[in-house]
Amino acid sequence: MTPPRTTTPTQNQNYKRKYLPEDADQAIVQTPYGRGLVVRTRRADNIKEIQLLEWESFAKKVSSPPPEPFMLYTPVEYPSVTPHIGDDVICQYGRGRITAISIVDMSPDKENKDCDKNSNTNTSSNDNGATPTQSPLKSSEPPQKSKPTPNQKPILKYTIALTSWRLSQTRKPIHVHLITPPPRVVRKHTLNEMDAHSRVSFAQHQKTLANAQFSKQKDYALALITYAGAVDAVRNVQHDHSSNNYVRADLVVVMVTCSNNAGMCCVHLKKWEEGRKFAQNALILLDALYQKRGRNIHGILNGEGLIDAKLFGEWRVKSYFIVGRCCLEKGEEDVASGVLKKGLEVGKVYLEEMGTEGCKCKSNLEKASYKSLLGQVKEIRKLMAECVERK
Repeated sequence: MTPPRTTTPTQNQNYKRKYLPEDADQAIVQTPYGRGLVVRTRRADNIKEIQLLEWESFAKKVSSPPPEPFMLYTPVEYPSVTPHIGDDVICQYGRGRITAISIVDMSPDKENKDCDKNSNTNTSSNDNGATPTQSPLKSSEPPQKSKPTPNQKPILKYTIALTSWRLSQTRKPIHVHLITPPPRVVRKHTLNEMDAHSRVSFAQHQKTLANAQFSKQKDYALALITYAGAVDAVRNVQHDHSSNNYVRADLVVVMVTCSNNAGMCCVHLKKWEEGRKFAQNALILLDALYQKRGRNIHGILNGEGLIDAKLFGEWRVKSYFIVGRCCLEKGEEDVASGVLKKGLEVGKVYLEEMGTEGCKCKSNLEKASYKSLLGQVKEIRKLMAECVERK
């Protein structure tokens, strides 16, 4: 295939030129040579630098294909690749992610039915009590369905969850529904390019994957990698305009739960030192949250069902159990005994608050925490007895 003169793919050349910043939202377009990534657009001459992503299929025809990817320099505005669910896109409202695609029903059935309904109520009667006459708006013939021609493309509606802007004091995304013009597909942001909200959302998605790997697949090694990836994604997050209190609350939850769950994976894999570090990280976060009881983040978590018996009871006891188990397996019986004793005390405090057999529980959430804490305290006592035996 011979390219036009204005759209010539060339190999990257090592020549000095003034640095131009890359496009903030790099579009993925369909070129004559396959899919391409618009790396940057020159403002001076409107030339687009497009990295050809599928040049391999063309390079196979060459006896000695180049080691570097080919670039396409062109002023042509190539169309976007076809959007799919999960793609990052740009629309007239900003950047977002496609959550649903549906076909728009353009048949006149609905419109005719609405017209029929209105015409039935639009009747009149004369002063002599004669039978009301039918409205002339109603057609005597049934509506005809419009049959799409074989070459007619269906009209699609795209549902997009916006990520470029959000309502304040909420975590719910704004959804827009577009028919025309269709959104343009862009490259997904790397972790370093994400804002605080996007990083937390990414970590939550990783946590969901890891939960399935841990509980259903019993693949503890893979689950450990995924949990650790979620923790690393938000470990050094820089809070910005997207970091409202809901984002900060979600950050605490995903950090604590993924750290504890990663610690449990380490217990199954007998990675004792690594497991202890994960659980200790969760304890540090929970202690910091405990010092800020009654403030915004704590109030948000309580309002969403994460009661204190869950936050400072179950989660802390789980952390103490992991640390104690890891210390015991490393031969540090005295340290393990002291850690487990702290976990036992925390569990007893919240069990006493909920009364004997949970008689003071006022909600199903408290009853569930009471039952979970009973099991955790039982496991800690078993581990403490094992510490005594090993001394």
